[in-house]
Amino acid sequence: MDVSMLLECFSGTLEFDANVRNAAESQLKQASKSPGFLGACLSIISSNEVSENIKLAASLYFKNEIRNGWTSPIADLSSRQSEKAHEIDIDERPIVKDMLIETMVHVSKKSPHCIKVLKSALETIISSDYSKGLWNELLPKSVQLISTGDLDVAHVGLICLSELFRTYRWKENDGRQELEKLIIDYFPSLLVYANDVLCKDGENVNEPKAGEALKLILKIYKFVTYNDLPFVLQRDEYLIPWANLFVKIIQLPLTEQILSKDVDVRRTYSWVKCKKWAYANLYRLFQRYASTSLSRKFEYGGFKKVYVEHFLPNFLQLIFNQIEQWGARLLWLSDESLYYIQSFLEQCISQKPTWPLVKPHYETILEHVVFPLLRLNEDTLNTFVNDPQEYIHRNLELWDNDYSPDLAAVSLLITAVNKRGKTTLAPTLKLIVGILQKNQSNDIQLNNACNIESALKMLSCIIDKLTDKNSPFASDLEGTLVSFVLPFFDTPYGFLKCRICDIISKLGDIDFKSPTLLPQIYEGILQCLNDSSDTYLPINLSAALALQTFIQDPSFKEALKPSVVPIMQKLLSMSNEFESDSISGVMQDFVEEFSEELQPFGTELVNSLVQQFMKLAVDLNEASNFDPNTLSSSEAVPDETEKHMAALGVLSTIISILLSFENSLEIVKNLEQSFYPAAEFILKTEMEDFYRELSEFFENSTFLLRFISPITWKILELVGDCNKRSGMIGFYLDDFLPMLNNILVYGAAELRQSDLHSQILFEIYQASEINSESSLDELNTKFDLSQKMMIALGTPLSGEVQTQFLTDCLGVIEAERGTLKKSIVFGVTSFNVVIAGFIINPALALGTLNKFILLEMFFETWLTSYAPNYTRTYDIKLSIMAILSLFTNLPLVALNNAGLSGIISKLGDGLANLLVKFPMAERDLMLKRVQFTQTEAYNETTIWDDEDGEDEEAEGELDFEGDQDDIAKYLSSNNDGAIEFVNNFSFEGGESFDDLEEDPLTKSVIDDVNVYSEVKNSILQLQQSDAEKYQLAFGGLNKDQQQLLLQTVQRQ
Repeated sequence: MDVSMLLECFSGTLEFDANVRNAAESQLKQASKSPGFLGACLSIISSNEVSENIKLAASLYFKNEIRNGWTSPIADLSSRQSEKAHEIDIDERPIVKDMLIETMVHVSKKSPHCIKVLKSALETIISSDYSKGLWNELLPKSVQLISTGDLDVAHVGLICLSELFRTYRWKENDGRQELEKLIIDYFPSLLVYANDVLCKDGENVNEPKAGEALKLILKIYKFVTYNDLPFVLQRDEYLIPWANLFVKIIQLPLTEQILSKDVDVRRTYSWVKCKKWAYANLYRLFQRYASTSLSRKFEYGGFKKVYVEHFLPNFLQLIFNQIEQWGARLLWLSDESLYYIQSFLEQCISQKPTWPLVKPHYETILEHVVFPLLRLNEDTLNTFVNDPQEYIHRNLELWDNDYSPDLAAVSLLITAVNKRGKTTLAPTLKLIVGILQKNQSNDIQLNNACNIESALKMLSCIIDKLTDKNSPFASDLEGTLVSFVLPFFDTPYGFLKCRICDIISKLGDIDFKSPTLLPQIYEGILQCLNDSSDTYLPINLSAALALQTFIQDPSFKEALKPSVVPIMQKLLSMSNEFESDSISGVMQDFVEEFSEELQPFGTELVNSLVQQFMKLAVDLNEASNFDPNTLSSSEAVPDETEKHMAALGVLSTIISILLSFENSLEIVKNLEQSFYPAAEFILKTEMEDFYRELSEFFENSTFLLRFISPITWKILELVGDCNKRSGMIGFYLDDFLPMLNNILVYGAAELRQSDLHSQILFEIYQASEINSESSLDELNTKFDLSQKMMIALGTPLSGEVQTQFLTDCLGVIEAERGTLKKSIVFGVTSFNVVIAGFIINPALALGTLNKFILLEMFFETWLTSYAPNYTRTYDIKLSIMAILSLFTNLPLVALNNAGLSGIISKLGDGLANLLVKFPMAERDLMLKRVQFTQTEAYNETTIWDDEDGEDEEAEGELDFEGDQDDIAKYLSSNNDGAIEFVNNFSFEGGESFDDLEEDPLTKSVIDDVNVYSEVKNSILQLQQSDAEKYQLAFGGLNKDQQQLLLQTVQRQ
């Protein structure tokens, strides 16, 4: 490999001229396919004569080649990535692994950025090769590097060890037994190295590389204890020394050199991170292995006893000492450390054995930890003014991916009042009221306003406990609101208005006694909703959420009616400015509650919402096309969750608007037209995440119209085009099935005359492949579509297509015949394909059954197991139609030749029994349709009485063991057999016929079939033209069955 040529290429990738860059990248892509390319990259990275920026470029390219080509086969890459990837030669791999370690050692002193990039490549190789025994020499090599005495070299060795032990992170002890010996062999020396060389009684705190090395040792411990606790580390002789190391790190004082830096810079120091990981490891041991949890996955009693009884009391004293010094501003703690300290205290509060250790300190923790952490600081105030969206996420939605001490404080407070309410609620409320009284005045200054906001935030956290009907504080709530909450609707501080609205949004279930309270709330919310100050957005949003809470209150709703349109316009404007599904949720509720008032503006609303969706969708589509090979770390991957949720919210609101126009068909057609650009974009850009909502829109529009509009036919064509391009529509068939069902129901006549559209449906069916990986749910969806196509298209459906439907179905039935009595949904759904075949082409269906040698099994299962237990109207009606078709469309000789000579009488008996079941099933379906339109009342149960037992120490603790005993007795009493059905048919540990869902608002392809008319005409036809067949079918019926047939025939 020509290294000088590669040097020129890497240099070219850094050029400003795009033509030069593209040419260099093209050359590199070609060169990367040649043997020796990776080794040449490492040689460039190791060279002392190469500049740092070129080394970094080579490191990034090397990392991407490893990540894309080391793991084989390359099955999880996108098509674009796979074009760039090629499998790295097996013979070259050992050389690359050796050179990679050597290169990392060589650049460890002068090229830290290259080390970070190469570490990613090392992780890929180790995760692929080490567990397979393909890099056994790595462990001794890593230990050798650590023992050199050179901290930079040792750092590389620790990187290797950390990645090696990372491979054990998600395994449990039974699946990693070799780890126990590795811990015995290597952990003692790691502990000595951490104590004597790295910590060294605090001498190295100003040495960043020592801190980085120590952090790697802490992460090694984290990896092996994260998912399960190795048996060796449960022993006292291992637990205590490692716990002491963590405590020593926590107690190490930071130097002035570190503390003099800005807080954001300070947090990045390796020794500060070591403190975080020391706290994190101790918390993980406590939370996962030394606590009582509902799952109780791990029961390490000996370890738990030592940790809780011997280690924890002393460690809590250290924690109390740390927070006391922090509160007095004598100690600085990073956000991450504060987060874990509070998580530790929260876990102690939730656990019965450890609660007494924290209980005496609760009020101190509340006043000197929780309250200060919830108080708005200068950064938060700046965020409120300059980045309102971020303020909303962090302070109103309480959403954050980082280690946030304020969110940990919220969690601690909520756990305390919910788990230990008898002890904690009164002092919490006392502190809140005291702060509010102390800071309230006619001229509130900013400092006082921040104190008030913190107290109100605490009130918001516990408000659900105060509003509980059995709460001893419930009667005082209205007075608290009048004195300390509602007056701040008129405050000049926007962040206080936000907090007031936040509290109000949690009071929707309160039946206020004062007649003036609700109007006061109404005026305050509207005032905040229309706030146009410089910081209006958070105020508007919190007001909108408060409005949503009271939207169903009759008096509130009546007061809102005159303002519905301007409020909706305001919500649309907010939705344009702020990407949140919260606003979409408010709009959706408004549409549902005020559909009549909003109907004149329905098309305008949908047009605006479609524009908003398109803006979001374009951004999402562009973000999805980024090239991951340009990233240096996984953290750089763009997170578009917020946009995605906002887009889904907009689509849901559009659907709600559509459903409000049930009696306005012209408007429904206009709304289809308005929605078309969004649907077209979704399908042309293949945005799979929105397929379900797209289908739901057209499912509802076709249901409302009761016919298939030209727009919907065009959407079907776009779906077909999308399927031809990607072949992935079959993978999302479950999303599209509701829309396709309505196309088959309301567009059957057009489909019979349109080869284009029926072919699209068949291609969609074909795209849903049947293979060994297909789940029964996927097969159910596929067979649901095929049976509906057979019935809707009928005889115009080609024999070739019918044969494929039947062959696909029977092939799976044959493979799954052993599960037919357990997998009821699959069994009935797959059988219905054949039953539909009996309706449109009985000769072909019988012939295909005989071809698979399944005729006897099929009729036995159908007539004796399935049909007698049907509960769905659809299944009963379908079987009746199939039996009638077999009788009327095939001569007796054909039935006998097909092997049905002994089954004809069973078919007649089955028909009679189905006719008995049909009226009841039809009545149940009609009842469901009536019930669906009625509002169900739910009785809310309180947890107040159950939360606190008579024993103060057992507050909030749940005893599941007694429940488990009761469950065990119940199961034991039912062990004699499975649930029994007609004809002794049973399912053992499987599904029931109730699992066959029948949507009361979805029309089926056979809804318009008049069963009684079909039975009457068929029986009369048999009586008049084929008396012998009639006698064989119905001659053996009993008196009641014959009377039922007679009544059906005489039915008008």
